[in-house]
Amino acid sequence: MEMDVEGVDQISSLPDALLSRIISHLGISESIRTSILSRRWKNIWKSSSCLHFDTNFLTKSRIDIYERGASFRNYDRKRLYDEISRATGLVERVIDSHETKLVFCSISHIEDNLKSGLVERLIKNLKEKKLIEELSLVCEKLFVSDRFQCNLPPGIFFCRTLHVLELKGYRLKDASPFESCRNLVTLRLDSVNLDDKTLSRVILNCMFLEDLCLCSCTGLKKIEIHDKKLKSLKLNDLDLEGVDIEAEGLSILVLNSVSCSVNMKINTPTLLEFGFCSDGGRLQKSTQIYSRIIDLLERCCGLLQQKPNNGFVNCSNPFGQLHTLSISLALDSQMEQHILDHIFRLCTHLQKLCISIPPNNTGPSDWELPYPTFMFWEKRELHDSITHSLKLVKIKGFCGKEEEIVFAKHLIRKAPMLRRFVVECGENCSETGARETLGLSLEPRASVNLSIVLKPEVDGSFQNWVSTLNKNPSC
Repeated sequence: MEMDVEGVDQISSLPDALLSRIISHLGISESIRTSILSRRWKNIWKSSSCLHFDTNFLTKSRIDIYERGASFRNYDRKRLYDEISRATGLVERVIDSHETKLVFCSISHIEDNLKSGLVERLIKNLKEKKLIEELSLVCEKLFVSDRFQCNLPPGIFFCRTLHVLELKGYRLKDASPFESCRNLVTLRLDSVNLDDKTLSRVILNCMFLEDLCLCSCTGLKKIEIHDKKLKSLKLNDLDLEGVDIEAEGLSILVLNSVSCSVNMKINTPTLLEFGFCSDGGRLQKSTQIYSRIIDLLERCCGLLQQKPNNGFVNCSNPFGQLHTLSISLALDSQMEQHILDHIFRLCTHLQKLCISIPPNNTGPSDWELPYPTFMFWEKRELHDSITHSLKLVKIKGFCGKEEEIVFAKHLIRKAPMLRRFVVECGENCSETGARETLGLSLEPRASVNLSIVLKPEVDGSFQNWVSTLNKNPSC
């Protein structure tokens, strides 16, 4: 059968609104290139609700410098900066040519664009002419030695339509750019350098802030947040001396790869979702960091009691109303089994439990029990969260170890409200461990509506995947 080589252009027959939405997912250079496809496409990009700018792609010179390993001292920086300045002028012209308001705009730029005032002009243009709602700004260092603090003017982020702001790679000397940010609802700071005072002032200025995310930020020692309006707080990859969270309205709290060496206090009486995951790579490299993470979990769960002059602050129970828990734990560790058991006791309304098992766990020595580790769950009290509320369980990084199998069987046999149990084997799972996992599907179930899902699959079957494994020693 012969095929039509040219084919039929079905896409161009779509409504303009749909074409505009398709283009909104492209970078600005790709968006403009669609103009050559047909007359219908010529001006579609001008009505796109989203624009994505990356001023770095406009110069090949920067890439060549790194590929050749050239030193900035031996390179004509002025010539390179001039080249970039000419290229980034295109960004302003594109925004001026855009014909409708913008919902979202992302701009990736170099520090020199801050010094030249380009970023300030772009922000004002987006605020005043495009009524921007969501803005993402990424600042990249052109040379490793560059150390430039953000000098954006006071109140630059105040805009009645701007609700979501993301900053990455910035160095904030103070909170002045956030003055009077009454309309900002979501703030994400990624790889931003700022001190404790600046963060506190930023939160104070954003008086109606509901969603705050801090990822890989530097310069912070103690995060202190006392806010009744904040609903979601996510802290990722932070090394801190203290955490003090007093948020009556907080419903979502995520602590991923966060270490806290001295003081930790959490008071979140209305918390519904809690996530705590550790970086397996970091755990393997540092037992000290591992100990800090375990301490944090123990303090959250109340396992560490307050002692005079020990520097720790005991937490109130932040889990009383918790519905969803995502956590990184080794199920073959007695210490972490105790933590999980304590969580089951505290989280009387727990409905969804997601456990990520760290690979190659090398944590500190466990507590000693008067019975074998695999008997832990048999000896524990059956808590209300298991018998009355738990509906969904997901476990990733499963290896089919004896303690892991026993825990899975415990929930399958004892949780009558459980509707779905997902077990995903990790890369280190042996054939022996996988076959033990396969046996979970044959376990007697407390819930007649329980669906047990085993992953990964080959041709739609976990058993087929098991047959592909080599016979290695058990995990």
